[in-house]
Amino acid sequence: MEPKQVTVVFQPSGRRGQIEIGKSILEAAQELGVALESVCGGKHVCGKCRVRIEEGFYARDGLNSSRGHLSPFSAEEQKFINPQEQESGYRLACIAQLNGDALVYLPEESRGKKQVIRKEVRDLPFNLNPGVKPYFVELIPPTLAEPLADFERLSQALEKEFGLKRLLIDFLTLKNLPQNLREKNWQATVLVWMDREILEVIPGRAENYYGVAVDIGTTTVALYLCNLKNGKVEAADSIMN
Repeated sequence: MEPKQVTVVFQPSGRRGQIEIGKSILEAAQELGVALESVCGGKHVCGKCRVRIEEGFYARDGLNSSRGHLSPFSAEEQKFINPQEQESGYRLACIAQLNGDALVYLPEESRGKKQVIRKEVRDLPFNLNPGVKPYFVELIPPTLAEPLADFERLSQALEKEFGLKRLLIDFLTLKNLPQNLREKNWQATVLVWMDREILEVIPGRAENYYGVAVDIGTTTVALYLCNLKNGKVEAADSIMN
């Protein structure tokens, strides 16, 4: 007679399978190829294999997950899991045994292998035309004969030199405008979004400015730090969705 099996689903990877009843969550993860931190090799001393047991019926997985489907919370687990976390369903995967179906969520810090970006970043020819552009200005300081307000003075310079008309300005940017204009003797780099709104005023001449591109997929969220001056991808990273 074959031993009884239970169903376990690991999220966010979506890995699932039938596991022999009584095995630990860590053993289940190893059998299903789920990367789960276990620095001490399952010796109950590192506390790195923390997981969260979800409660309820999950129609998508056809699974009725319950924290009662696991072995009782142990004194060893109390060393690494506080009462509030215990109430939220946290367990140590090396100790908690599966006595019934369970949906197990792996927090970011418990995932053994960092997900890599699967989409290759390639150099492609394109016309660089970012939504946010820098404009360097040198303003004439106000005088008693010409006491124009800072924003009006800046707006006039942007219209005269670059043809930008009827610009809006972010409130916090407006609040910091007097200080930022005077810091470098009325020289500043103005970041303008879509030729409509002033997002930031940087004292002096800004050599580089950056934007972030976000790719939200079904399994991966990837972020790319892009140099908006030359179009290069300076850095990239990703996490599971």
